[in-house]
Amino acid sequence: MIIDNSDVMYRHLVQGVVDYAIYMLHPDGTVANWNAGAQRAKGYTQEEIVGKNFACFYSAEDQAAGLPQFGLATAREQGRFEAEGWRVRKDGTLFWANVVIDAIYDEQGALMGFAKITRDATERREREQQLLKAKELAEHFNSELTSLSSFLEAVVSHIPSCVLVLDAVSRNILLANRQAETTFGASRRDMMGKPAQRSLPPAACALFDRLTNEALRSDGGLREAEEELTTASGVRTLRTKTLVFHSNDPRSRYVLLISDDVTDENAAHAQVRYMAHHDTLTGMPNRRLFREQLLKALSSRTGGRSTAVLCLDLDNFKSVNDTLGHPCGDELLRLLAKRLPKSLREHDTLARLGGDEFAVVLPNIGEKDDVRKMAERLIDVVRQPFEVDGHTVPISVSIGIALAETADCTADHLLRYADMALYEAKRNGRNCLAFFKPEMETAALKRHEVEMDLRQAIMWQQLQLHYQPIMDVSHVRIVGREALMRWQHPVKGLIMPSDFIPIAEETGLIHELGAFTLHEACAEAMRWDDHETVAVNLSASQFTNSALVSLVESALSKSGLPARRLELEITESVLLANSAANLNTLNRLKELGVKVALDDFGTGYSSLGYLRSFEFDKIKIDKSFTQDVESSKEALAIIRAINGIGRSLDIPTTAEGVETAEQLDRLTQEGCSHFQGYLLGRPVSHDATPGNTPGAAPNAQSGAQPGAQPGAQPGTPPGGAD
Repeated sequence: MIIDNSDVMYRHLVQGVVDYAIYMLHPDGTVANWNAGAQRAKGYTQEEIVGKNFACFYSAEDQAAGLPQFGLATAREQGRFEAEGWRVRKDGTLFWANVVIDAIYDEQGALMGFAKITRDATERREREQQLLKAKELAEHFNSELTSLSSFLEAVVSHIPSCVLVLDAVSRNILLANRQAETTFGASRRDMMGKPAQRSLPPAACALFDRLTNEALRSDGGLREAEEELTTASGVRTLRTKTLVFHSNDPRSRYVLLISDDVTDENAAHAQVRYMAHHDTLTGMPNRRLFREQLLKALSSRTGGRSTAVLCLDLDNFKSVNDTLGHPCGDELLRLLAKRLPKSLREHDTLARLGGDEFAVVLPNIGEKDDVRKMAERLIDVVRQPFEVDGHTVPISVSIGIALAETADCTADHLLRYADMALYEAKRNGRNCLAFFKPEMETAALKRHEVEMDLRQAIMWQQLQLHYQPIMDVSHVRIVGREALMRWQHPVKGLIMPSDFIPIAEETGLIHELGAFTLHEACAEAMRWDDHETVAVNLSASQFTNSALVSLVESALSKSGLPARRLELEITESVLLANSAANLNTLNRLKELGVKVALDDFGTGYSSLGYLRSFEFDKIKIDKSFTQDVESSKEALAIIRAINGIGRSLDIPTTAEGVETAEQLDRLTQEGCSHFQGYLLGRPVSHDATPGNTPGAAPNAQSGAQPGAQPGAQPGTPPGGAD
């Protein structure tokens, strides 16, 4: 059947296309008409834009550069202008546009205006070809409608979507564009005027027939469907939009089918969805997918079965990155991601939450002991060394476990409980597991409360330093003082370092406390006799701060204290963790002229290699030995050994925690060169430290009470325990 109203059909076709902006411009560039695709692409309604110059679609810079006028001038001079570039929507946002402008002339050759097609190619610019060059319009047209009809024919022919128009009754194909030929491998000559069944693949015919029936039954509105079809390019996914429209004769109806190949687009979206749920380094589920699986497990609990969450954290993983480099650390994580699942059930979910943190969802748990055995298997499998780039890398893991034992236990509760249990496992020495207990939450709340109070204390300057004297072998002459931090809480009273320093180390506040201690102690020492030193404890955590050396330099510079009068005390943990980098920092500190003492010697790993690798200025014997010197042969033997090492290396030794005259006499006999403890003087505030006032001699004026000294903590931080 021949259609006499082709121009009307093309008008409806243009109005039905929403993926393309198609409109006419007057010779001066003002917009003459507007279709639905233009409104969708640029945001303007027909009433808002008709009569305005199309230059408003360009940025201010492009307008200043004359790009709109250049496009029209090119179209006027050459008959056509085609380009791609950024264009501006009504709301000010930008989109990448493929633009074609055609000049349209009347029969006398006078310029009637311009036909303009704009396509939003922002997301598809990499995979879609530019619109093929529209065929040249006839030089003469019988009328404006004839001109528009030819223009619409060129537009449809070059749209990169497959376009078909069917007669609603006969289902004959009345229009097919070039992309339809390419998609289905049939020529337009074979398709035009014939039923789809005679020229299109059976699967495509079935799809189009179903969509046509649905569209005709609804008699209005745009319908959309997506389906895999066999095409001339193989099996592809086509997204087809269907629209029913009428010609001038309301008795005639036509069906517009527009199909886009979205195979590559869907593959890209699938990849994006995968990346949104998986860790890019290991390919494991990420935190988002982990939470989804946890929620699913919690919602499907039945018959008294439970759900468990395991939080895993690699022990000392940072040292792998620091010693072997981050590529080796990454490879270790990838190997771990392959090894761990072998110890899990098929329906368990192992995820990487970030860094060296992993988590496991164990659904459908019957007995608590089953979870314990699972965690023990994970610990054992991680304990087996990894081979990474020619290196044998030993590693261990700590695991915190929480079970959803009540119906009201949420995913957030379970994760928080497992994290608290992990903290307990770390605190218990690592390479072990711990189950959540209610008292852990109480302890966590207390730690949080202390952390918040400590932040306030730093801001409101509630922290202060006390100074404990250090005597020489005469037991009378003060040769230095150790700076010890005190926290006078406005409500809770005096809080000792052992109660807040570990929390400061966990939260990173140790760096602020360390900076305060160094500057305050150096400034205070300037009030003492010139021969007296001030000792400041450094935490192993402070060595993670690359600005530590600069901090010490700043404290000396601002106070004016000679570097020889500052003594920095460290524990063996500093040399154990990231020893190469920390040794380098210690050497840089020594180059400043400050002294470095090895504190709490004998309580930790006690490797003599530390004394060979770094030239310490002093060894401090831990008070746990000095207080047992009278009653323990083992303590006495250790003190003699330490003093022997000190004499052989020409390193002075300081006995800490001296509380009785008998201890003082025995330690003197054993060769200790310096002494510190309540017998010789308690820590006092800076108001009492000028001159030799505090602890001037080992007698009653010190106010010492044997056995009254609070316990010190290994790895004492800035202004640490007494």
